[in-house]
Amino acid sequence: MEIINPYKQTGFWLKGSFHNHTDNSDGWFPLETVYKMYGGYDFLGISDHDKITKHEGKMEIPTVFEAIEVSSRQTHMLLVQPPHIIMEGYSNEFTIENYQRFVDLTVQNGGFAVLVHPNRYFSNYWNLEDMLKMERYLGVEVYNGDGNPEYDIAFDKWDALLSAGRKVWGFGNDDSHVYGQEKQAWNVVKATENTNEAIIDAIKEGNFYVSTGYGFDAIRVEGDTVVADLRSNELLDKMYKYVTFFGKDGQVLQETTGRIKQAKYECKGDEGYVRIAVYLEGGYSAFSQPLFVEK
Repeated sequence: MEIINPYKQTGFWLKGSFHNHTDNSDGWFPLETVYKMYGGYDFLGISDHDKITKHEGKMEIPTVFEAIEVSSRQTHMLLVQPPHIIMEGYSNEFTIENYQRFVDLTVQNGGFAVLVHPNRYFSNYWNLEDMLKMERYLGVEVYNGDGNPEYDIAFDKWDALLSAGRKVWGFGNDDSHVYGQEKQAWNVVKATENTNEAIIDAIKEGNFYVSTGYGFDAIRVEGDTVVADLRSNELLDKMYKYVTFFGKDGQVLQETTGRIKQAKYECKGDEGYVRIAVYLEGGYSAFSQPLFVEK
């Protein structure tokens, strides 16, 4: 049995979001105000609808990413570090061919694509069949910062893709438009340095997790055992934790609770993958990427 762990222990944790809007599309605020809203972040992407917004003006965020949200009436897709040539003859019409062309051009440019808010059924959602037809996208937005469990949580679609053999990562982003939507969900990336190249390299390897306020210090493999070292300090160690290990088809493999700093799961070999969800009392959470289990 081999357990493929995307979490490398070199580097340091960086916090950021890729899916945010300005008044260049339908956000309420100009770019410099959005920068201020995300003060303290290590990196930030601006992904206005059907536009690539140029980063400029005063900012304290060390690393910024150009992005675009391709926004047909049917489905939306986030492209991080897309080439500007996609704007030549641009159309947001949803066809597999059109969206796939955007994905391929972005990958060729060193960036990546994420299928966003796939369960927003009242508008702009993804059918699983179309998600399976698409190729070479890196991930799925499993937690949208709006946080409505009826349409902004998509772990079911993620599990369906993983169970079908697709190796895609889970992302958390705010999709912020107005005050109050910022800093609700983010990605915590373990990169060797805070640069665009290092962050994208780590993201592509799956060396990151989604957070709404809690986290991991490390995720390791010891023999056949997956070990989650939970974020730990004197205060957090006194608080109750709820840790769930999930496998193929979203099956609950194990649940561990208590005032713990670590949780372990011993793999049997038939899990397909193992992903971890941890909740801190009060509701703050963190969600790991899958560790793939191969016989």
